[in-house]
Amino acid sequence: MNISNYDWLEKIYNRINFDKLPHGIIINGPDGIGKQILATHIAQNLLLNKTTKTYNKDLVDSNTHPDLFILNKDKILLKHITYRKTVKKEDWDEQLGDRNINQFLSVTPSVAINKVVIILNAQNMNLASQNAILKSLEEPSPNSFIVFTINRPMSLLKTVYSRCQIISIPSLDEASKDQWLNKNGISDYNSSHFPSFISPLKILEDIQDNQHLNFIDFIQIISDFIENKIDCNFAIKKIGNLNIDLITKTNYLVEFLKIILKSRMLSEELSGLYKKFNASKFNNLKLSNILNDLNDLRSDYFKVPQINETHVLNYFLSELKSSIKI
Repeated sequence: MNISNYDWLEKIYNRINFDKLPHGIIINGPDGIGKQILATHIAQNLLLNKTTKTYNKDLVDSNTHPDLFILNKDKILLKHITYRKTVKKEDWDEQLGDRNINQFLSVTPSVAINKVVIILNAQNMNLASQNAILKSLEEPSPNSFIVFTINRPMSLLKTVYSRCQIISIPSLDEASKDQWLNKNGISDYNSSHFPSFISPLKILEDIQDNQHLNFIDFIQIISDFIENKIDCNFAIKKIGNLNIDLITKTNYLVEFLKIILKSRMLSEELSGLYKKFNASKFNNLKLSNILNDLNDLRSDYFKVPQINETHVLNYFLSELKSSIKI
């Protein structure tokens, strides 16, 4: 995994001052932008071998370095961060056993000059786990570093942010994404086949997983519904058959509305998937209100354990049908 293959990451990496790096680093950016790649290269640089004065790249890449702890969980709980005197059966982790981050950081480095923890998808940390990691940030062990990756800004406690250096990886423009895809042998598809917010590594992943037509299929379903080619129930069924979660469907709807709103406000002609909407009639304010509702839904998605997808889709499709006329 050579960072030179990802020029947008290499530029950020080369600007990092490792001589003045704080104990906590937060890497923020959308899914598929390369946060884990950057975090791994930061860790590799920090894990200079005590004896040979070289970087053990193979150990880092294979996640077998004794002074590197990588945590990658859908839910990051207290048991992953700190030791408890009474270890309950439910606290046992299939991958980690009773190993945890604070315990790992409390031990002197084994072969490297530092110890490094990488917490992937740290936005999945609950409140207890965030408060537990604060101790290691406020009173860091000597020669220790914690690297967080997050896909949503301000998804951690303010006290966590205040003790970390923030490294943001911005989204790439279409030309940069297409150039990178071409370099990696992707010529049948380009960024125009995907929503504008999608990142290059996510495009590559979707193509490899045969999920690259999801966005095109989604927009076609919405178009057919607005044109009265299919009814609401059938549209919901077809959307439900797409292998994407509710937050992705919400993001697709936001993308659709932003594109047709932007074309109207800037008097730009639409093309491709959206060409038929050049002749559509709609009220800008009504579409803006739907966008606000969708943004509220995205916020609730990360707070509410269960959201009824059918009810959500029924509501927004009905709003679209009453707001856009072709």
